[in-house]
Amino acid sequence: MTLLPRHGKTHLANIPYGYYAAAVSFFFVILLIGARKLIPARQQNCSKRTKWALSSARGGSPLLCLVILYATLLGPFVHHYSLLGHVGLYLKRLGRLSYVLATLNLFLTLRPNYLLPGYVYLDLIPLHKWLSRSLCLLALAHGVGFLVKWALDSQVSFVAKAFYNIPNLAGLAVGVMMALMILLSVKPVRRFSYRSFYVTHTVGAWVFVFLTAYHARPGVFVPYTLINAGLFILYILSKTVPARGVELVSKSTDDVNNCLTRIVLPRKAMPEEFAPGSHLRISPYRRVNPLYYMLPSHPYTVASVPEDKDVELIVREHADGFRLLTGLGYTIQNHYESVPRECLQKATRVALVCGGSGLSYALPIFRHFASGEKADQVKYLRLIWLVRDKYDVSVLGNIGSLTSSVAQFDIFVTRSVPPDDTIESGSKLSSAQQQSPITDDLEFELESFGDQLDQNGALITPEIPNLPSGLASSFHFGRKLDWMTDLAQFVEKEELDSTWLIACGPKGLNDAAKLYAQQNEINLASETYAL
Repeated sequence: MTLLPRHGKTHLANIPYGYYAAAVSFFFVILLIGARKLIPARQQNCSKRTKWALSSARGGSPLLCLVILYATLLGPFVHHYSLLGHVGLYLKRLGRLSYVLATLNLFLTLRPNYLLPGYVYLDLIPLHKWLSRSLCLLALAHGVGFLVKWALDSQVSFVAKAFYNIPNLAGLAVGVMMALMILLSVKPVRRFSYRSFYVTHTVGAWVFVFLTAYHARPGVFVPYTLINAGLFILYILSKTVPARGVELVSKSTDDVNNCLTRIVLPRKAMPEEFAPGSHLRISPYRRVNPLYYMLPSHPYTVASVPEDKDVELIVREHADGFRLLTGLGYTIQNHYESVPRECLQKATRVALVCGGSGLSYALPIFRHFASGEKADQVKYLRLIWLVRDKYDVSVLGNIGSLTSSVAQFDIFVTRSVPPDDTIESGSKLSSAQQQSPITDDLEFELESFGDQLDQNGALITPEIPNLPSGLASSFHFGRKLDWMTDLAQFVEKEELDSTWLIACGPKGLNDAAKLYAQQNEINLASETYAL
């Protein structure tokens, strides 16, 4: 009698493919870095298709990047062994591929990631989201494929294979978790309970990495599990080492008028130096509490600049949402840059358009460019703020005097903006600009201010609060923002490379900003306030 190996010559056949997938992942990261460094932010003198490809490559677009990644991975997927004759081998290959891609996915989620220079942490979230979904689908295809294979094979017991074999049972548990993660990642479900999505997402990542290490045959512990464990350690360190406890200094709100809230934190909430427009994340739990790691922290955009004596936030709080309260302790996890450094360092013409609490993003950037250090560099600087109610303006407080001679601050006030800043809305593009539809436009109603308005709708009395001294500013009531008219002096053909439009607010506003930037061939930095 001759004993044959249980899996024959194919048992180790997937190990080389795993190394190939790891190498592809490594060069994929190199391509991401190279695209951001070598491709200019503004494409010119090329076709529309080329512009799309270049901007997508530079921005880490999931549509382009994942097509390139999977085309490279799946090209040699079926090799040497016939597909129909070795179904089990290729099902195992799917599982190994999903595990190797988990390493790439974990790497992309590190915050801050100093190994991806040129990217701010929000840039790669879409790529992370779709890569996560795709590797979950690969893992599910692996698991469902084996379940079907066992069910159709009369020579094996389905129950024994799926439930009595402990490594296979671990794989089944991973498959259930992957299916749950995909379900909860769908936008309506995620919006309904973001906390459920986040907990499942966090637990699922750990379950996938460590249960799969037990389930996989041949093993994946070296090098993949070790690398993934190292990335988990970095993730934990990023949430603990820079963390610091704080309490609110003050909180200014007006529950009667349901307007924006101004929250003041101690200066130690941020490091001595930080970029304008940075984010911080706040947890209501201490580092010793397991919930600190299991439940989501809450992101806020810092409305201050490093020179301020406090750290201020501008938010719109909701009755059923998370609220910062005075007298309670919170933990600041870390801070992250959100504005391209090229913009902060080289821009000469800057327009900022923000809606509601998006002012927290635009205001520190505006102050950065209006500072004395930028006096000789900046030739055009304008901040346009769209708010629902005149009472929202009270969050400005005293933001100090500005030395810039070109800075302008325009405030458009309306009562017909949707009651939630995160509801999709936009602003008006003139008919000459409307080459593609922009829906959910912001509608501005004329309020009865009588003689307080001049013929252009600008407020001519000083009743609405403190604005910086020396700042050319005006209030507007009863008309939409017209991008063509209100930014008529913004774009200069000779300075397109250093012209930046910065937008922050609901999706509709950012869509309008994107269209304006494309039509005028200028640089765009934008941020959408939505889950």
